[in-house]
Amino acid sequence: MNSRRNVLLGVALLAPACVPVIAEIGDDDDDEVIVDTGGSDTDTDADTDADVDSDTDTDTDTDTDTELDPPVDYDCSAPLDFNLGDRTLDHARGYHGLAFDTEGWLIGWDGRQTLVKADYEDVREPWVPGQWGVEQIARDEETGDYFVAKSDDGTVVRISPTGAETIIAQGFYWIYGVTIGPDGMLYVSDGDVYRVDPDTGEKTMLAQRPEDDAWFSHNVGFNLDSTILYVGTIAGGDLLAIDLDEALDPVSEPYVFASLPGDWMDTVSVDACGYLWVPEYWTSGLYRISPDGEVSESMLDQSETRYGHGAVWGRGVGGWRPDAIDMPEPYNNFKVREIIIGIPDGNRVRTWNGELVGR
Repeated sequence: MNSRRNVLLGVALLAPACVPVIAEIGDDDDDEVIVDTGGSDTDTDADTDADVDSDTDTDTDTDTDTELDPPVDYDCSAPLDFNLGDRTLDHARGYHGLAFDTEGWLIGWDGRQTLVKADYEDVREPWVPGQWGVEQIARDEETGDYFVAKSDDGTVVRISPTGAETIIAQGFYWIYGVTIGPDGMLYVSDGDVYRVDPDTGEKTMLAQRPEDDAWFSHNVGFNLDSTILYVGTIAGGDLLAIDLDEALDPVSEPYVFASLPGDWMDTVSVDACGYLWVPEYWTSGLYRISPDGEVSESMLDQSETRYGHGAVWGRGVGGWRPDAIDMPEPYNNFKVREIIIGIPDGNRVRTWNGELVGR
């Protein structure tokens, strides 16, 4: 962990205590979820975090279904004013990134030296030992390979489903974000923005941070028709956008798409309605941004210790809700938080040059 992150960790651990509040959804009194009203949550959460009853799900098979795309009912014309609730998974682990496999295991780093996997209930197992500086993680749905950004040595590595590790590209300055684009290429943030060929390791710079560091790229994400690359930054509070041509090459300089409170954006994720979901460190908020750049109030009340550094949508397999975001909480003992938003992942409906490339 770099020195600035150490400073942030010190700030986070100073949060005051506050008792979570139970909020009810649906008609069944047992359908309870936790809505955090801020403050520290440093205990095990075992006595306060209620399970989300699957009866409140939207036609989601939560047991044995291994289908990638179970049906989800959602209405893009009526987005929520707030989330449908959340819960903490005490056994799951994550630092700055998470990824799902097809069998319902959630892959994350334990903050020490091991990639671990967890199911939806209470099982956690070590998977790949000897891992340091793991930042964000992206999974190739076709090959099952994981691409991991590593800050300890400035590399992007490929980890096969068997756990074998290969360096793909290196020489990154302050690497954090890695995303698989609709073209199968890797899009990497280390202050600048790169496209990386996962087969050859060739790097192409798509956007270079200004000399005065007016912005510093931390992560990227695509809109639903692959015509815009969003850039989450850690300076100035501006979420940037870059217009793309049919080959996903930039046809504009980075411009301000939306301005958020604070200035440290730890991921950019897009749902199936085209809304962006961006967690911001200094306000401990989770902001929804409309496709035309309108920023909501924080969609989640949360403390510094429960701030989520990344986001991955559940797959609808093994109990994981396909209409929920799962976020790693490194300042909450590396636990994972599930936040129900009622809309599935934008990757399911993404197109590129008019062709569906969702996965």
